[in-house]
Amino acid sequence: MEYTIKKGRLTLTASEHGAELRSLTHDKRELLWDGKEEVWPRRAPVCFPWVGKLAGEAGSFGGWQCKGPQHGFVRDLEHLLVDRGEDFLRFRVSWAGEERWPWAFSFETEHRLTEDGAVTTCTVTNADRRPMAIQLGFHPGFVCPMLPGTGVEEYQVRFEGGLVVPLTEHLFDDDSIRYDGVGAWARLEHRESGRYLQVGTEGFYCVLLWSKPGIPGFLCIEPWQGYPGPEEALDQRPGAVVLAPAESRSWKQEITVGL
Repeated sequence: MEYTIKKGRLTLTASEHGAELRSLTHDKRELLWDGKEEVWPRRAPVCFPWVGKLAGEAGSFGGWQCKGPQHGFVRDLEHLLVDRGEDFLRFRVSWAGEERWPWAFSFETEHRLTEDGAVTTCTVTNADRRPMAIQLGFHPGFVCPMLPGTGVEEYQVRFEGGLVVPLTEHLFDDDSIRYDGVGAWARLEHRESGRYLQVGTEGFYCVLLWSKPGIPGFLCIEPWQGYPGPEEALDQRPGAVVLAPAESRSWKQEITVGL
């Protein structure tokens, strides 16, 4: 089931499947990747309770084991719409704990339209009696090139800290690229016109850029709280956060449209 909200020139659609942002349009122009199965079948998933791959597809913390594929499993669960208004949608999923992740938790996702974009807030609450070590990463895929009649190599990613990454055909031949300490935002920017899509990056452990080789119609700007590592211990993975029982933590994905 999908739900749609509108505000001014913006329209947002989100799905119960993964509480994933499925569409974001500005003046009816789609800004998100369309999820082509043969290229990359997702659009803007959230990676939780870990990011990237687990070493040997397994992890441990406090004497308990977990296992699973890349980027966790919350993106593949069915979430329940628990509240909605003219400019927001709120979803929740409760996990009781099982073999692949023995800790119980609640995961709430709110998508909210602003005057010039959208904010997705994910709130994790440890519902277990034991501490829980987690990571979280946003993974939005944006249409690229985003302006009609333009090519990929007319674009760049500019970070608030001053770093500029020109987009080229072979930039992602070796998969994603990680950046640290790049400031409060990253912009997919058309060099000549200055038009952009911006993702807030402040307070995250790192930021990744990713697409398929050749950049076949999309670019991901990914603020991550964490990063894969060789350690099996979940709390020793780079950027991991340990939540005490009943403790909550929130992260925000802020998208600003400058078109």
